[in-house]
Amino acid sequence: MAKLDIRSFGLAWGIVAAGFILLLGALNIFFYWETGLDKIMSVMGCRPTALGLVLNSVWGFAYAFIFGCAIAWIYNRVLDESREDIEKRIKETALSIWVSKGRPENTQDEDWREAQRRVRGF
Repeated sequence: MAKLDIRSFGLAWGIVAAGFILLLGALNIFFYWETGLDKIMSVMGCRPTALGLVLNSVWGFAYAFIFGCAIAWIYNRVLDESREDIEKRIKETALSIWVSKGRPENTQDEDWREAQRRVRGF
């Protein structure tokens, strides 16, 4: 699995959140929805106006950017730990294959490929 680019992942989350807030806020302003959206938009102290809509979108972008960066960072950390565990298991399996063959010389590449096949399943 590939690592996530932390900044790009955060930007993607931020853009989606800001767009979603902008869309819902615009629908609320233009169609005068009588829902709890006014309360949601006023969380940051902004009223459901054009300026409030822009300010809420900026706040939404900032929060979602930080959240997306945190998710990507955690994902990359878990992925690194998984790779280390997999490499360790491959090394151990390759060694056991080599020992079970009677420790012949010049078979390390073949033993490594067999260990990868067994551990990763391909």
